[in-house]
Amino acid sequence: MRIFALETDINKVKERFCKKESGECEVLMTYYHGLSFFFAILREIFITVVLVSIGIVGVIYAWPQVLTWGALGTVWVVFAFFNILKAYIDWCYDFILVTTDKVVLVDQTSFFQQEIKPIHLENIGSITMETQFMDIFPFGTVSFHLKEGEGGDVIEKKYVPRARELTAKISDVVMEYQRRGSRADRQHEPAPIQAGVVDVAVETPVV
Repeated sequence: MRIFALETDINKVKERFCKKESGECEVLMTYYHGLSFFFAILREIFITVVLVSIGIVGVIYAWPQVLTWGALGTVWVVFAFFNILKAYIDWCYDFILVTTDKVVLVDQTSFFQQEIKPIHLENIGSITMETQFMDIFPFGTVSFHLKEGEGGDVIEKKYVPRARELTAKISDVVMEYQRRGSRADRQHEPAPIQAGVVDVAVETPVV
């Protein structure tokens, strides 16, 4: 289902960038770790605890309940709800797609904003992985280093589950893509001309 810019049907996004009719195949797809959602809403959790505590105090001291909880609810919606919703969309609908031709980074930050970055494998210079939180949790940061012709930028993605395995798999896919390209280039090269002695047959006229 599509809600403004937000596409909730992940298969539609995958079909748009994975051209199976041209022989392109999906290699892997991964979402981001659930703790990315938790760490993104820590401030909102604190705000919620404070507001609920104030509400409990209001019950104890017999404050006007409708007015108290109405005001607290309004404050919670303004300062917490929208940030929680944004973090949930980020966690639920963002993913990394790897095909035999490209890496697609999907970032859907809200109902009104969507960013999709397809990176062709030939434009990836290298891929690195870095641990997070002293490698206590099973995720890490994966960095895509683009070639200088593409600006030489570095694209970092945090909270990637099994970052080591993902980095190794993408490196293998890039290597295989480069090998396919090298084989195709060699097949289109003209055959070299071999230097040697050319035999010329001379006919002797019959007298």
